[in-house]
Amino acid sequence: MIAGILSNLERQLKAVLLLDTLQKEEFSHLSARNPGGVASAEFSIQELLRQLTVERHSLHAIYAALDPGATRLGDVIGRFSPEDAEKAGGLVAAIDAGQQRCAKQASRNYAMALGLYDVAKGSLDTLRKLLVPKKGVYGAKGRMATGTSGPGIISGRL
Repeated sequence: MIAGILSNLERQLKAVLLLDTLQKEEFSHLSARNPGGVASAEFSIQELLRQLTVERHSLHAIYAALDPGATRLGDVIGRFSPEDAEKAGGLVAAIDAGQQRCAKQASRNYAMALGLYDVAKGSLDTLRKLLVPKKGVYGAKGRMATGTSGPGIISGRL
């Protein structure tokens, strides 16, 4: 069981390091304004997060198998040898540090994506203002009426 906990923690550490790499790749795609690259990196990140969640649930199941009341590593660490306890503590510290880096990178990615959205929306709004006519009235010949004020008379056959 202890070996299972240590291997699970090692897998989680590798997943967090990979997550950091994927987030940096996503940022580079955002910087290059490559939406296809951003989308593929985001799909990879989402799948990795799903797998990381499965690993965490698996780890909690191992804790429960060791001690039914255990919910975290601190509850079962007393059963570890001193070497394994030190190794587990180091892994948990490395995972925590990696998660902190990932959180900071995710914040940078979010700010970049939001900034790009604001720029694109501003450009579209400006373009729409230029394209939409000021007055929405067409004349009899299909052209925009420029000097008409108020409603006009429609003539023709019915």
